[in-house]
Amino acid sequence: MRDPTSLHLLVLDEEWRPLHRLRADHDWRRTVDALLRWNSRWLAIEQSRPHSPLPRWTDIHLTRTLSKRLRPIEIALADHVIRAGNRHFSFREAGLL
Repeated sequence: MRDPTSLHLLVLDEEWRPLHRLRADHDWRRTVDALLRWNSRWLAIEQSRPHSPLPRWTDIHLTRTLSKRLRPIEIALADHVIRAGNRHFSFREAGLL
């Protein structure tokens, strides 16, 4: 049975279209390697869970921390989207990015 929760990092092009998807449990070096290989300045967090798309404190902390740590290498966090069934929560749409 497939795990209903997941967390992925998406490497995006300049128009925020996905170029590459990485499981968030991979080594951070793989993420940086993918960003360099795809010559990307944008990263997004895509998360799914079975019930509510509303962010938890850990989601907010992850978003803030990742956004802050990407700045020195001139990578920006485009969005953090949490999906639950046919509902979603976007940090960007909510004005949190």
